[in-house]
Amino acid sequence: MIIIAVAMQKGGVGKSTLAKSLSVASARDGLMVLALDMDTQQSMTRWGRRRRGDQLPAVRFTTELDLEANLDLAREAGCDVVFIDTPPAKSSEAFLAVQKADLVLIPCTPDIESFEQLPTTVLAARALGTRALAVLNMVTPNSTSEVDLARTMFAKAGVEMVDQVLHRLKIHKDASVQGKAAQEVTVISKGSTEISALWKSLAAHLHLCTGAPVHHAGAA
Repeated sequence: MIIIAVAMQKGGVGKSTLAKSLSVASARDGLMVLALDMDTQQSMTRWGRRRRGDQLPAVRFTTELDLEANLDLAREAGCDVVFIDTPPAKSSEAFLAVQKADLVLIPCTPDIESFEQLPTTVLAARALGTRALAVLNMVTPNSTSEVDLARTMFAKAGVEMVDQVLHRLKIHKDASVQGKAAQEVTVISKGSTEISALWKSLAAHLHLCTGAPVHHAGAA
């Protein structure tokens, strides 16, 4: 079982949207997926309740006290992937999620406030021995300057940037209202194409076998 934590000290960088989108992408690839929500705002949990009951990913809210137990249940249920959505700020929940994870995804928007907060999460992952990858998110369409600046800032922070850039697109908000991810609304949109490409890259990096028959029952 692979555990992927989505963490970043700054709020508003798209952690929940990224966790939701990638959990759907991995489920559509035939994997058994559980999404754990550690943010007290519970935006992912509410999104899960808007979904049809038999749709993967299964979504569950968890506190740091229950995280280990929920991960054990996921293993017993045969989960392939667990995504953990974490709260913003330097929290004990995020620290524990990073500690338990095989990979930490750090979404970062192309602005100075995000770049200034980036090193805190990078250093936490490094201290815990967890590999981290930065995901440039909410980029202005057709803006090469934002991407170039981000590459420089990520290199300065000592974190690798994934190749796929995610743009600021309305489809993610529209999909969330329906309890869906972009690729469940339409597979031909720019938003769904970007998420699919990002997931394929991560799956290859993690040596995940995809394309198995899709599971229809909840994972937990």
